[in-house]
Amino acid sequence: MLGRYVPRDSPLHRTPAAAKLLAMLALVTFLAILPRPVPLAVSAVVVAALFPVARLRPVHLWRALRPALLFAVVLTVFYLVSQGVSDGARAAIGPVGQLVVGVLAGNLLVFTTRASDLAALAGRFLGWRVELLVALTIRSIPTVIVVVRQTREAAWARGQRASLVRVLPTVLVRLIRDADLLGEALVARGI
Repeated sequence: MLGRYVPRDSPLHRTPAAAKLLAMLALVTFLAILPRPVPLAVSAVVVAALFPVARLRPVHLWRALRPALLFAVVLTVFYLVSQGVSDGARAAIGPVGQLVVGVLAGNLLVFTTRASDLAALAGRFLGWRVELLVALTIRSIPTVIVVVRQTREAAWARGQRASLVRVLPTVLVRLIRDADLLGEALVARGI
């Protein structure tokens, strides 16, 4: 999951959201056009080196990289199994490298940019409804995490196993109820 804004006084934090977003999009586009080992490795090193520039600790780099590692391993295994070891390894370099660099760059953007700035940027180009949608989406991520945690803790308190599959129906009911209440509130305000 993407991280959250980390308040710091750094050059990256002071850079406008539009410039950071354009830089990230340019990097991802460049790597899509040229998915070779050297550009991928250089891009990964440059993006990782921007974490200390942003005055982010190594734990932030790990938080950014950790979600991508599982997908990188699964994707690599898929290529190795489907195409053989040597061909699969060569074929996996581009997609796996793009995934890792893209996730690092996306997390760096989120760590150094307030969610309200990202929502305002979307609103400026796509209208206030999109800004509202982006803001609600960003706000809903922590809400989903809290609902899952509360539901699992309630199951544990009752002495039940609290695997995600077992609590998923309860989580969905709570989230649908919350979404329904939010929808009613928006309708009441004429939105």
